[in-house]
Amino acid sequence: MKYLLVLTLALALTACGEPADNQSGETATHDSASEGEWIHDDFPAALALAEETGKPVFIDLYADWCRPCVMLSEDYFSRDDYREVLSQCVLVKINVDNNPDLAQRYRAQSIPTLILADASGTEIDRITGVMGTPEEFLPMISTFISQGL
Repeated sequence: MKYLLVLTLALALTACGEPADNQSGETATHDSASEGEWIHDDFPAALALAEETGKPVFIDLYADWCRPCVMLSEDYFSRDDYREVLSQCVLVKINVDNNPDLAQRYRAQSIPTLILADASGTEIDRITGVMGTPEEFLPMISTFISQGL
């Protein structure tokens, strides 16, 4: 029984992964973020870029320990078909553990929560959770983003 507990704990820690500032391996500066890269934990920079480019803001409220959040980042948003659709927005990842005020501002009851906002940060719409396979979820993301264009 003791070994089962240790094994379960080890599997849980492995499934959660290591904390990372940048889940996708991409780094974004103010200039490159307009090309489909994610801005990390810098909401004012994302709003400024949205104002400059006229694009809506796609906010990914996540946590490093959240397996569905990691799956969304690694298995969905990293795909070329998603990158094409997401390129219509300024992309910002907000770690709710590091930014509780922003999570509260957008009333994030659970994560992942995806918020589509205008350049002033006003929410247009939201999606909570991951629904279906990447192929099934993409049309929902496309429709979601089209509301801000």
